[in-house]
Amino acid sequence: MEFREVIRHRRMVHRFAPTSVAPEVVDRILDVGRRGPSAGFAQGVEFLVLDTPGTVGAFWELTEDPAFPTEPGELDDAPPVLILPIPDRARYLARYSEPDKAPFGLQEAEAWPVPFWDTDAAMAAMLLLLAAVDEGLGGWFFGIAYGQDAVCRRFGVPEGMRPIGVVGLGTAIADETPTGSGTSRPRRPLADLVHRNTW
Repeated sequence: MEFREVIRHRRMVHRFAPTSVAPEVVDRILDVGRRGPSAGFAQGVEFLVLDTPGTVGAFWELTEDPAFPTEPGELDDAPPVLILPIPDRARYLARYSEPDKAPFGLQEAEAWPVPFWDTDAAMAAMLLLLAAVDEGLGGWFFGIAYGQDAVCRRFGVPEGMRPIGVVGLGTAIADETPTGSGTSRPRRPLADLVHRNTW
């Protein structure tokens, strides 16, 4: 698919067919995700892949908020693959302690005006979503509003690391139609977003 077509077709899919995604397809998507920008080429974005019914089911159990319990059947059309992009801040700080980067003074997290480990992870997530479209799949990015620490413990995420969110992947269900705010709110005109040379 041409790049502009991939961009045009990218949207958040919320209902997925129960069809599994072949591991080689997931690997191709991950390979695209790891090619995003990386500050100092620190390459500090890790991907936790959950792609078995047991691990995906455990994720949903751990993230169910008691205040907002899952409705019966709500997860019947959940994505069969979940990818959690997880930045490793320590890898960035170590990279910026090396001789060629040390002069910038970014050896401590507090010195960074923007935490590029999170920025790089977000860009990797976007690439995963675009690669999914290119593979003919649907993608959904969502946050973990409840149970993040439990998820990290259950799946052995190293101490001090946490996901920026989750990319769900799978085949969009046949009658899946766009929902959410993007269907009820118009896209802002380009002229309203762009500020050339001054605000």
